[in-house]
Amino acid sequence: MFEILKQLNELWSINLNWLTQYNIIKETSILFADLPIFIIPLFLLSFWLIYNFNWEKEKKENLLFIFYSVILGVFINVIIQKLFYIDRPQDFLQNSWNFLLNHIPNASFPSDHATVSFAFLTAIFLFGYRKITFLIFPLFIIMLLSRIVAWVHWSFDIIAWIFIWIISAIVIRKYKDSYFFVKTNSILLKMASYLKI
Repeated sequence: MFEILKQLNELWSINLNWLTQYNIIKETSILFADLPIFIIPLFLLSFWLIYNFNWEKEKKENLLFIFYSVILGVFINVIIQKLFYIDRPQDFLQNSWNFLLNHIPNASFPSDHATVSFAFLTAIFLFGYRKITFLIFPLFIIMLLSRIVAWVHWSFDIIAWIFIWIISAIVIRKYKDSYFFVKTNSILLKMASYLKI
């Protein structure tokens, strides 16, 4: 079974990487493999400053919950990466097609970009930013496809652990009124108020 999945993974990745013979796909993949991930800190910082200016404490708390969702997704990813090590496609690709990006981390599975982006998307959807979710969604899909096309990740690195992306946000949403989060938010908001941010 594992061998069949491995062959499918290689086949899908080779077929997507084959698209890099078209210059527009190649350039788009290089640009979009990382760029959309910066939407996340930009979103959080921009809305934090807006809510700080308007004294909207509850909305700032929602931003903290979105941030916690991303952090939980990353934490789960790190555990999985420690348990299951899978090489990035570059070794296989050197004998096959075009490796577009250099200087990438070692762990390939599961994809940090996929986990962070979809934990973020799920969280902003759950915490009241539905229209923005649908605006950002296509950019994150292009980013994840670009990472497969550029052979930064195998196809399964992106799709195999889809539940991590969504579960982290759902868990945070479910327990947002717990003592831990109420106390943590209170401390962080007091610190931010003291620092005038």
